[in-house]
Amino acid sequence: MTAVPVGRRRDDEPVVRQVTEDLVLVEAGGRKVLAAAVCPHRGGRLKYGRVDGDRLRITCPLHHTTFDLTSGAPLGGGVRRPPGGRRPARPGRHRSRPLSRRRPVTTTPTGAASTATPPRAATARHDGVAPVPDAERTSSPADFGWIWPSAQFSFGTVVLGALPVVFGLGWWASASAIAVGVAVGTVLLAPLARFGVRTGTNDPVSSGAHFGVRGRVVGNVLTAVTALGFFAIAVWTGGTAVMVAGHRLLSTPTGPGALTVAMSVTAAAVALVAVRGHETLVRTYRITAVTGGAVLLGTVLVLAPDFDPGYGGSPLALDGVLHTWLLAATASATVPLSYATFQGDYTRFMPASVRPGRVARASGTSMFLSSLAALLTGAYVTTLFPVPDEPWLQGLTDAVPDWFAVAVVLFGFAGTLPQAGLCLYAAGLSANSVFWRSSRAAVTTVVALLAGAVLYLGAVVYDAMNAMSAFVTLLLTVVAPWAAVLFVGYGLHRGRYDAEALRSFTTGGGGRYWYAHGVNPRAATAFAAGSAVGILWVNNPLYVGPLTDLTGGVDLSLPASFTVSAVLYGVLCRVWPEPLLPPPAGAAR
Repeated sequence: MTAVPVGRRRDDEPVVRQVTEDLVLVEAGGRKVLAAAVCPHRGGRLKYGRVDGDRLRITCPLHHTTFDLTSGAPLGGGVRRPPGGRRPARPGRHRSRPLSRRRPVTTTPTGAASTATPPRAATARHDGVAPVPDAERTSSPADFGWIWPSAQFSFGTVVLGALPVVFGLGWWASASAIAVGVAVGTVLLAPLARFGVRTGTNDPVSSGAHFGVRGRVVGNVLTAVTALGFFAIAVWTGGTAVMVAGHRLLSTPTGPGALTVAMSVTAAAVALVAVRGHETLVRTYRITAVTGGAVLLGTVLVLAPDFDPGYGGSPLALDGVLHTWLLAATASATVPLSYATFQGDYTRFMPASVRPGRVARASGTSMFLSSLAALLTGAYVTTLFPVPDEPWLQGLTDAVPDWFAVAVVLFGFAGTLPQAGLCLYAAGLSANSVFWRSSRAAVTTVVALLAGAVLYLGAVVYDAMNAMSAFVTLLLTVVAPWAAVLFVGYGLHRGRYDAEALRSFTTGGGGRYWYAHGVNPRAATAFAAGSAVGILWVNNPLYVGPLTDLTGGVDLSLPASFTVSAVLYGVLCRVWPEPLLPPPAGAAR
């Protein structure tokens, strides 16, 4: 059987060309045959199939089902061990049907009329934590142009832009603190986008290359807790917006009962989107990024007559403008960094041939611009409040005219879907790498029920969402050192990873990333030290660390924790080198 690498064939070798979305042209044995572009078994792309020119057969690259090109009949294959001994991804999920029940692939000699309608191109069915097959990695770095704006253009993010004004800064000081903070957070976030492209899996699993196969659990816990916290905040703010604006428009009830109903409807819609997975989320992002941007722009235009760029602020939260400005910049930096463990959920669907630097630039540019727009809108609106620290959604609803309150209701619901959906999907995917024998959809359903319980207890029973917000901010102090280890580790490993070795937890352990009983002590030490320093330098309503006295109350937890972990990990790897041998031949890179 002859492989057909693109651009490297001899004149007598078979070749497969994509001619339409549904058809490929196979040239082999002096004949030309049109065939369906996707395998009817699991949607593998036959453009990348292997062609036997002598017997006129093509083999699907995904699960190795072979078809006769003259008749389209399936001849064998399905889920089995391919040449070279590498098992296909998640054999438990992709169990083959008996040969007699498999559908044929449509084939038509060129020049003849098609006798059957080709199967419709399948969407990517792979949505677990196993490395995504090359045939299904069809996303593009440009998708970040939808992903990050859809998440940031929601009340859950926009409301955070109020913090610099609440801290007492004027408009220009608030705007500059937001711009600098978002830039710093983006610089720390964007390089991590390279992992999914290199490994084909999500970031917590990828982190096993540096933390160890068992040590990856640190990333799992951080992802799950951060995602559930931001899910609760997003649904709470969205549900509150629906309740408050609905009361103004239709005199509907307010209070715990009304908030419960509004949040329940919103959370159910979010769970439906997240459970359906990657393809549904990306389609949702394309819509909500545009509509969310339109609502933010509309908010700015509607309130423009009352806006005063000379707004001077109120009493400062800390002693001195500089200390307060640094506090606001640090708070703004946490917004991009809060997505540090989520990028691989999307970059794993991008082809391995895409340059990692291009992916990092696309993610960083989109994150910076969308975060800047969202937070500046939040600060802009807050300068119009009679009392800066009044409930933000109530202040927004009171500030806009009645006709625009309709947009607030719609945006409170629709704008919550992408951000909360992104969080819930990440939490489910992270949990799936722990409960890997179950399907991602089943695990995400269970996580959605848990998230609903957290939301109800935090927002209705204990009225503790402000404390939850402070807790999530505190948690980001631990995310920063985790990101620092990956940041430095990528450079030390020169961006080369063995994707199969990352999943040795499914086969009992061992392999390239096993280190010491599954944990890399260098990374664990650096992470623990950075986290300890960061926690001791926190200053928020929930907790004040003793090291803040050194900086006059300024919260430097984020830069301090990142720097300590990055430097210490680099030093430990120099003194006690990791095994940095190139991955085995044929391993994913």
